[in-house]
Amino acid sequence: MDQPRPVACSSCDSNGHIECKWCGGTGFFMLGDNMLCQVPSRGTSCVICTGKGSMCCSDCKGTGFRAKWLGQPPISK
Repeated sequence: MDQPRPVACSSCDSNGHIECKWCGGTGFFMLGDNMLCQVPSRGTSCVICTGKGSMCCSDCKGTGFRAKWLGQPPISK
């Protein structure tokens, strides 16, 4: 019997990580179009992604692949 083959995760393009929506990938906390602190200093990094600018993809749990039987993740808008 063949093992089910994983399919590439469409949510993160198989990267396993997605850009943080809270800081727009900058790693610094932003409010609207303005960075709350222009000069990087202690405590200004994004609290959601801890300053990394990206987060682990929740659809593939950071693996970059999804099991075929899970189907496609819902398209977020």
